[in-house]
Amino acid sequence: MEAVEIAAWCKRHQLDHAHAVVLSGVYDVTDDVLLDDSSVKVLGKIKIVDRHPDLTSKTDFVLVRTLANATEQILPDSVGVPGEVGPWPVHILPVNTALINAISSLVDKCNSAPADTQSYSKLRMFSGVRPTPSGEEEYDAWAEQTTHMLEEWQCSDSIKKQRIVESLKGSAADIRFLRAQTPNATANDYMQVLKTFRHTFQSEGERLSTYLLRPDKLLHCIFRKRGLQLADINQLRIEQVIRCSLPHDMIAMRIHITYKLRPPPSFHDLLKEVGEEENITHLRGETTGQWDSVCRRPVFLGW
Repeated sequence: MEAVEIAAWCKRHQLDHAHAVVLSGVYDVTDDVLLDDSSVKVLGKIKIVDRHPDLTSKTDFVLVRTLANATEQILPDSVGVPGEVGPWPVHILPVNTALINAISSLVDKCNSAPADTQSYSKLRMFSGVRPTPSGEEEYDAWAEQTTHMLEEWQCSDSIKKQRIVESLKGSAADIRFLRAQTPNATANDYMQVLKTFRHTFQSEGERLSTYLLRPDKLLHCIFRKRGLQLADINQLRIEQVIRCSLPHDMIAMRIHITYKLRPPPSFHDLLKEVGEEENITHLRGETTGQWDSVCRRPVFLGW
């Protein structure tokens, strides 16, 4: 066990390091067993304070409080009776006072979190779902607040990334995969990815045939980077239409129903199908408008 770990362990139990001994490789031990061991009698009365599992073996580290000053005694490398109990290697902190103070200072710094990490204003939630659910923010409002907070937070970039991820849900939360693929990505990289993610949604007033061009470019970009198989592109394109089109787009709703059980079409076939339906819808709108104008035209009935 390292000196820093021993110092931290003593500090947690408010134990003076000069009266602390750590035994390693222990399977089972009690105060009585230690007291009967002549090799530790130089330490006077002793008491087991705590145990900690050794992750490298199936044994424990044992923290022992001693009555005598352990740093002033000549201790063996291990204690116990071979064949009966132990032997267990002995660990104590070095006598060097300056080193002990430095280690204690390091432990204090590690244990004390910056005030900014203990209390901070959480970001509002963002999922990218349309229409925006209650309690969430539109992208522009969310991005403005987040960009401001990234400048204000006095913490590491890894904590900033974690706070961004905590504010995301639904499709937007898929940014967590960026953390796995690119561990060195910064908080600003996360914001750029979310900006790209925003553009994968159909905009208000945008024709579905126009919208289809944008996610198709992204899908092929991912394919070129070997992020997906060519055979999966058509299915992913349909899923994108279902998830990211406007909820009141009737053509997108029809696409969703049609290809629930049928194999997905190619991009060319889907674009052609959507374009034809948009033309039909447009013609129906013109016909309806002409009929309405005829119906509203004043008619002279005569006398």
